[in-house]
Amino acid sequence: MKKLMYLLALTAIVAIFATGCSNADSQSKSDSGSEKTETTDVKKELLHTQMDFTAEFSPNYAPIAAYQTALADEESTDDVIKTSAEAAKKAADEGAAKLADYKLESNLPDEEKEAFTASLESLKAYFEEISKAIDASQTEPNLDAAQKQFDTFQSDLEGLYKDAGLQVPDMTTALS
Repeated sequence: MKKLMYLLALTAIVAIFATGCSNADSQSKSDSGSEKTETTDVKKELLHTQMDFTAEFSPNYAPIAAYQTALADEESTDDVIKTSAEAAKKAADEGAAKLADYKLESNLPDEEKEAFTASLESLKAYFEEISKAIDASQTEPNLDAAQKQFDTFQSDLEGLYKDAGLQVPDMTTALS
């Protein structure tokens, strides 16, 4: 009878131990699952924010890209370059003005939203530098300062996308 009591007690202890371990394992799986869901939500929201942002600002970037293409094309006439310069300047001025008052509408977590918003200062500076360069010379502008600002914008976003586990978009292509 004593052996049966010991066996019963041992079985109960093993059952309690096994139940405790499986609950801890399921809790850790649950925590891991919520982290994956949160990461997935951030990824989705970041991509959604990028789509909205590029849709908003590609009309300001596209004329600048067309102007740069006209400058690089040896067959472009001065009239073509001047016409595209005027369109690019107008787009750059409008882009800078839009960014000065821009409020990022996004459901990103605060940290990511702040990082994305901070990167927009470089894009605003890019538009301003494009405008200054065109004012200085329509046919032979020095766009180095503008390019430096755009590179800063791109690298600021790079960290945000890498932290989210996403491939970093080329914003030149995304905005074109």
